[in-house]
Amino acid sequence: MDKKEQIENEEVSQILKHLAPWLEKTYGEESLGSWETSMASKLMMKLLELWLTQENRDKVERMLEFYHPLDRAAMAYALIVYVMTGTKMTFKSAMAKQHFKIICQMMKEDMPELMFAGHMRYMLRRYGRK
Repeated sequence: MDKKEQIENEEVSQILKHLAPWLEKTYGEESLGSWETSMASKLMMKLLELWLTQENRDKVERMLEFYHPLDRAAMAYALIVYVMTGTKMTFKSAMAKQHFKIICQMMKEDMPELMFAGHMRYMLRRYGRK
């Protein structure tokens, strides 16, 4: 092992010390693979929750509870793309299509009530739709 590899190994071990313990930070997910799979879903869902009131967050959580984590992340991504660009994505599953439609309606109803709605209007006036 040369000096460069040794330095890299030391840096990696220091980073892992800061990231440890895994179980606490990954909510009990022991393997790196399961943590990576569920982390994308959690991050996308947290971003999606910014566009919903607490009542509708609970409804969406129950609605997407039995989705695979990657499918949940894909649904959240599709919804965020819809909010930001107005582009509707298509799904193969009839259930996913129905959930997408329901959640889009929830977001349309909730957006005016949220604190950043004024900022969104300002940005649209300033920059336009495109």
